[in-house]
Amino acid sequence: MSCMWDVLLDAFLDTLKLSWILLIFYILIELVEQKIAVKMNSKLKSKYSVAVGSAFGIVPQCGFSVLASDLYSRRQITLGALLAVFIATSDEALPILLSNINEQGVWLKLLALILSKVVLALIVGYAVDIFAKLAFKRSNKQEHSHEEHSHEDHAHDDHDHDHAHEHIHEEVLEERAHHDHIQDEQSDEEVDIHKGCCGHHIDDGKESNVKKYLVHPLLHTLKILAYILIINIIMGIIVHFVGEDRLADFMSKSGVLQPILVTLVGLIPNCASSVIITQLFLDGTITFGSCLGGLIVNAGLGIAFLFKSNKRIKENFAIVGGLFVFAVIVAIIFHYIIPQF
Repeated sequence: MSCMWDVLLDAFLDTLKLSWILLIFYILIELVEQKIAVKMNSKLKSKYSVAVGSAFGIVPQCGFSVLASDLYSRRQITLGALLAVFIATSDEALPILLSNINEQGVWLKLLALILSKVVLALIVGYAVDIFAKLAFKRSNKQEHSHEEHSHEDHAHDDHDHDHAHEHIHEEVLEERAHHDHIQDEQSDEEVDIHKGCCGHHIDDGKESNVKKYLVHPLLHTLKILAYILIINIIMGIIVHFVGEDRLADFMSKSGVLQPILVTLVGLIPNCASSVIITQLFLDGTITFGSCLGGLIVNAGLGIAFLFKSNKRIKENFAIVGGLFVFAVIVAIIFHYIIPQF
């Protein structure tokens, strides 16, 4: 019984050490999130959307992935920009790594994680957009060629009908363009609908500064500390009864199964999944590749919001499926390239 109390006490003390560091960091994150939410809303719709998404995605808050999902569902950003934000986002990984920065080798893990995710976000984002652009041009070319042949065959029979159809088509395009213009204006005015991780509004002028910059960060810190405490207790119990050497030996012999399982955990749309993955990485239980794969698919509430806002369900499954396959491939490659960090 005394051993169990020791495990609980050690888990509590280890968690308590992180509390003030996490609180300070989340206050800083809140300041950043409130100030750049509107800027990100406009910058993501520019021609530099992929680069902007990769850069903003580094900020450890799922509010930006939610914003990206919302903009994509309205077709105001490209698929490449959406994926860039998802891949670059690390949710709670960076605050936890930064709170352990004094430990040996953690700064190197942090740097490797940020660089890897940003580079991968840029590569995938631009590759997807280039491929989509080429596919669109090819589709338009084939459609145009088909219309030309059809027009030549029926030119003498239904010239008046075609002329009327073209006139109607032009009117539909004008109406559609007008609708899109109004929608763009409305979306710029509705930036405050986007929520942060704890459900509060980003850039909401109705909230006091105390609530924005102290209450919300404090609540977020307590929630993450609760996750960390639970994980520390579970890991402490496992290490106590199984043994650290046996656990390390089991994980090292799990082979390709480890990165796949960790990537599956990353799909859980909650802060807890990124906390679990990061803690296991810090403890040396999982490899850098497994951690990277799990965090690539871990876009906080972004994926969950995508299914809520984008009514094209098959498209949503295709996006998540493609992201998962990419994450697994990256995880397996890095798992064997860098077995120990």
